[in-house]
Amino acid sequence: MRSRARPLASRIAFRGTPTGPVYHDGSAGRTRYGSAVSTGAAEYFDRLGQDWLGKAYPGGSLPAAYPLGERRIRAALEALEPGPGRDLVDLGCGGGQLCAHAAVLGSKVVGVDVAPAMVDAAQSLRETLDEEVAARIELRRGDAEGTGLPDASFDAAAALGLIEYLEADERLLREARRLLRPDGVLAVSCRNRLFNLASLNAYTEAELAGDDAPTLLAELRAALAVVAPDDLRALARELATAADELEAAAAADEDEPPAELFDHGKAFSSERRQHTPAQLERAARDAGFEPVSVVGVHPHPLPPALEHLAPRVYNRLALAWEHALGDSPLALASCTTFVSVFRAC
Repeated sequence: MRSRARPLASRIAFRGTPTGPVYHDGSAGRTRYGSAVSTGAAEYFDRLGQDWLGKAYPGGSLPAAYPLGERRIRAALEALEPGPGRDLVDLGCGGGQLCAHAAVLGSKVVGVDVAPAMVDAAQSLRETLDEEVAARIELRRGDAEGTGLPDASFDAAAALGLIEYLEADERLLREARRLLRPDGVLAVSCRNRLFNLASLNAYTEAELAGDDAPTLLAELRAALAVVAPDDLRALARELATAADELEAAAAADEDEPPAELFDHGKAFSSERRQHTPAQLERAARDAGFEPVSVVGVHPHPLPPALEHLAPRVYNRLALAWEHALGDSPLALASCTTFVSVFRAC
């Protein structure tokens, strides 16, 4: 991690009352699904899971798509600190990438996912690992909101790319709290609703037409009010370091325009829920957690509508933004995703 005068968690100080701001819809999201993961979500990942994995974990040194899965896992692992003697559960484990990384680092890991195709993908990944590492991974098909695993059996829990498909936050967070030992750590990734104000697209229009825009703006302004000068200096240094790769990305975009990328948002027919850090904090406190930190993932240094014009340049810029500003309050104005870390009370 980069050296910083003040980490994001201490600078935004999880502003507001312990229950967080109140939104007009009375919840952390907009869309209501069925109980647990919606049937549509389970079927979607069973049908298109491999396509999603290809987008979330693109290969190559200058990928045309942002490596969301890889960067989200990195942020979570830095907080969860897997290692020998530290047991971890991955709720909504998907293709098993976090499970594999944690097992390589020495943790015993249980991965749970509702979609059979995702569990199969995780099992295929497990089979590529060394026997000693693979033996530390257990995979289960099941409900992340009711795993049936024993109480207080884990030191760390992850729920990445899951909460957006759930009807509400409470059951998942309470299940995670039940599974964790005292002082256990939870990392949850969410789609960042604050970014709707800066994305300059249909999400912005929807927020401006609704009732919550002033509350969203107040939360975003509170975060930006504590941006440090070091943040901008760090960005300048990161862009200078990335200059050669940005030039190579520009040449690649010109010489080899990428094929149309898999669009997860369009392929999944139901709208996925979004959160702000304060909204998620409110639900986590109610479930028995205290907030620790927030990290921004998948920044958009320019409006998302421009990405298709030069996607390798765009996403190399995004990586520079994340390297420099992932733990800065500026991340909340530019990132589509954030990872919140909580500690069990």
